[in-house]
Amino acid sequence: MSLAAMIPNYNAEVDRLLQYGPSGFVLAFNLTFRGPEHLHSAYPEEWVKIYQDKNYFILDPINFWTFSHIGEKRWSEIKLPDMRGVLTEAKKYGLVYGAIFSRKRNDKKSLLSVARADRELTDLEIEIIGAKFDGWIDMVVGRTLLTDGELDVLRALRDGLDRQEIAVKLGMSESGVKQRGVKACAKLNAKTLTQAVAIAVARNYFDN
Repeated sequence: MSLAAMIPNYNAEVDRLLQYGPSGFVLAFNLTFRGPEHLHSAYPEEWVKIYQDKNYFILDPINFWTFSHIGEKRWSEIKLPDMRGVLTEAKKYGLVYGAIFSRKRNDKKSLLSVARADRELTDLEIEIIGAKFDGWIDMVVGRTLLTDGELDVLRALRDGLDRQEIAVKLGMSESGVKQRGVKACAKLNAKTLTQAVAIAVARNYFDN
């Protein structure tokens, strides 16, 4: 499932993010050694190509900071050596000022980095971006935790079916339906199935 399908009004959210970081941003969810599960880069294409061709990710002091830190930081506040001149090169493409946001959910990292050419991001802007990012992580990471079967049960509950009707529709036992519902509640930190359905709807977890 794409980020646009998981995050409501995603295109509008991207436009708002670009107001804070007009030089671009990179958004990555559930990073593993294979790379991110979901990625959206709005950095200049020429810079992205150079970054990839020169394998700057490992050498980038901004990204290196995220390996051992959780939180947010202005790029200028990260006092790590830039041995390959990554940040100096980035300035040629409008990436002069910026902030990095690093989060961890379920033992996986997600990060957001935003950039602009004219000034530092204010404290308020960093708080706003961080709050948005936290909400997006809840939507994206929470969705990936749920199995298709658990989503099927929540979707059927959303549509007004009771446990017996769901069992018939999904071709399974009522106890199986209950078990899936219990697991979905636990994963979404919901106290009731009604709350679990409400969370799933609010976070746009359903395809329809």
